[in-house]
Amino acid sequence: MRVTNHMVTSSSLRNMQKSMQRVNTLNEQVTTGKKISAPSDDPVIAIRALKLRTTCDQLDQYKNKNIKDAMSWMDTTQSSIENILTRMQSVYYYAEQGANDTFSTDDRSKIINELRSYKEGIYSEGGTTYAGRYLFSGYKTETNLLFQNEAAKEGLAYNITEKLSLDKITNKSVVINEVNADSLDSILAGKTTYTSPERENAYTLQLAYDNLDSGALNGNNMSVNVKASDGSTITLAITVLSAADSADYYNVSSGDVHFIPETGEIVFGDAIYKSIKDAESITVNYNKSNFAVGDLRPEMYFNCTQFAKQQDGTIKTTDYTVTDEGQPIRYEVNFNQYLAVNVEGRNIITHDIGNCIDDMAKAVQDVLDIENTIKKLKGYLTDPQYKDNEASMKQINKMLEDADIELAMKREDMQKLFGNNMTNFQNFMDKVSAEQAKVGTNYSKLELIETRVIEQLENFQELKSSNEDIETEEAALELYQSELVYESALATTSNVIKKTLLDYL
Repeated sequence: MRVTNHMVTSSSLRNMQKSMQRVNTLNEQVTTGKKISAPSDDPVIAIRALKLRTTCDQLDQYKNKNIKDAMSWMDTTQSSIENILTRMQSVYYYAEQGANDTFSTDDRSKIINELRSYKEGIYSEGGTTYAGRYLFSGYKTETNLLFQNEAAKEGLAYNITEKLSLDKITNKSVVINEVNADSLDSILAGKTTYTSPERENAYTLQLAYDNLDSGALNGNNMSVNVKASDGSTITLAITVLSAADSADYYNVSSGDVHFIPETGEIVFGDAIYKSIKDAESITVNYNKSNFAVGDLRPEMYFNCTQFAKQQDGTIKTTDYTVTDEGQPIRYEVNFNQYLAVNVEGRNIITHDIGNCIDDMAKAVQDVLDIENTIKKLKGYLTDPQYKDNEASMKQINKMLEDADIELAMKREDMQKLFGNNMTNFQNFMDKVSAEQAKVGTNYSKLELIETRVIEQLENFQELKSSNEDIETEEAALELYQSELVYESALATTSNVIKKTLLDYL
């Protein structure tokens, strides 16, 4: 085959271009540190790079955002639960003292304030937030567990359905016809009939709230329904009592049921209690529109209907439902792996806690009141208005005698109540500790997941680097060799193509 100068020239230029392209490619790799600079350079590397980069970004999101956020949420939850347990332990300590009646008269008023302070402290933990979200409100992370201020409860009323077990009914001991030193003059004047204090036992059921509405609310009336063991439902006839009927609160006939809106209690007569005590459950539907700051929000605990008064005077109605499944907030902490981070307030901060503390404070106040009554009556013994009057002295001594009996009864009731609340608060603490243990278990799981995610991220980053990045030393050496080849090609080609046919003519 005849080889022409043109053929030699073209071939030499084509080979030099390839050498130059190789030098350029290696130069880009050395300067960028990447195997390719465009997907067209190597589609296989490009596709793998997209997949590996996506995986690394997801793992980095889990490691530096989701897991860290979940850990912070659970850290804050753990701290709040620890505060609740500390306050519960303090209440338990007072219950232990009260069960032994080691309180002095001077201590009683301080103890009342302390107990109420502990209740407020426990409930206030329900408003704990993390990154602007309420920890214990389930999915309603923008809503406080309790009414934190006047504005939060303004214009709100609720129709509440509260389901309770029959073991919530207690045999409550109360003292009626309490001695009242201020009624002495009225008794001496014959305007008031004096009656000695007596003990009354009644079967009572304490609802979650007190100061309830006694009438209907948007067509909803108060009702008490008992679900029997055979599945049938019995609706009990009730008598609603006002504060003016306080003397008859616990004086209930055998076949009657008293509803006391003021205290939030239902009082059962003997026959009624015996007929329902083996039933499956009792459901009470009631209305409440007068909430106090610090009260727990009904929608977080019960099936209820909220009636919110709007600025134009209309009423907005919202139904809320509470399910056994709860409202777990789950974080995605690894591929298709989710972990619940929240604790619902209804599982650790209950109405029973507040009601038990209120009962203890009231029991202490009752003892304090009768002690003050005794002190006042003893003062009357030396009062010139009464000391020279035989009838007055006789009445005062009678009242003192009865007051001592009343004091003994109230101290006995207080000791019994505090003793029962030792058990109650131990149960409360056990329940809270169980929730704390769940958080701790999930936190330990999260730490293991974090370790696994870190390992996965490192592995995929190595794969990503292996797919995309060059070995700098090898690429630099190859570049040097390619440059030598190119320079040699230039020198050789210059010798070949500089001679033409004219050089030989």
